[in-house]
Amino acid sequence: MLTRVKSAVANFMGGIMAGSSGSEHSGGGCGGSDLPLRFPYGRPEFLGLSQDEVECSADHIARPILILKETRRLPWATGYAEVINAGKSTHNEDQASCEVLTVKKKAGAITSTPNRNSAKRRSSLPNGEGLQLKENSESEGMSCHYWSLFDGHAGSGAAVVASRLLQHHVTEQLQDIVEILKNSAVLPPTCLGEEPDHAPANSRTLTRAASLRGGVGAPGSPSTPPTRFFTEKKIPHECLVIGALESAFKEMDLQIERERSSYNISGGCTALIVVCLLGKLYVANAGDSRPVCETEPFFLF
Repeated sequence: MLTRVKSAVANFMGGIMAGSSGSEHSGGGCGGSDLPLRFPYGRPEFLGLSQDEVECSADHIARPILILKETRRLPWATGYAEVINAGKSTHNEDQASCEVLTVKKKAGAITSTPNRNSAKRRSSLPNGEGLQLKENSESEGMSCHYWSLFDGHAGSGAAVVASRLLQHHVTEQLQDIVEILKNSAVLPPTCLGEEPDHAPANSRTLTRAASLRGGVGAPGSPSTPPTRFFTEKKIPHECLVIGALESAFKEMDLQIERERSSYNISGGCTALIVVCLLGKLYVANAGDSRPVCETEPFFLF
């Protein structure tokens, strides 16, 4: 008897939530909004589903598991599978995307000293798909792989928008530092747009007596510029990439907030992205989605 009551309540509440979240795909949106959708609803493009297959994937009774039709559709034999929830919403509110991004130098971006050793570089990544910097890399830019997952809630609008636009924000942020990243032999400047400070050749260290007298150039004298302690820090190239990803997340969040006044962007979402750039893997997330990185054990007999 208790089991029947639980089942009836679950079905009743699931129907209410499904009906409320399903209106966003019909153009009305949540809360009866008459604003147009920013992007039409759909499943990830790399699944290659038809409209009928998209509708069948929302079957809460059968709950089919969707997998890739073509195993080579994603790089490095990346696997993917998804399944609809048990009735919380009419459609799957989660989204995913996978692309190869091309980052080119932005007009007016910082240019570092060219390094001949970085003209030809290949990373030792699986399947021999290492990223290369060719002789004419200055004009062609730099390529990187991009994977993303978005856990939507209270509607799929935000997850759909983020899956379509976050990669463009990542590309835009990397454009400001692409020339610096290419030259791995030179440390990047502490402040973008500034050249490293070089002391004059004829400069000499002040003696202790001159320092105590407050001579010209001595610490505390009026002619001495304030000390910039942060210029002594060494900024690795990886920190520039991390900062670019953080800025991309912030810009994406601001864009969704701005466009809610013009488009029907329902709900919210977490974000989890993985970027492979110059042979290194960068992982960034916002919200309660977490990645798990594991390596398969290797045994020798």
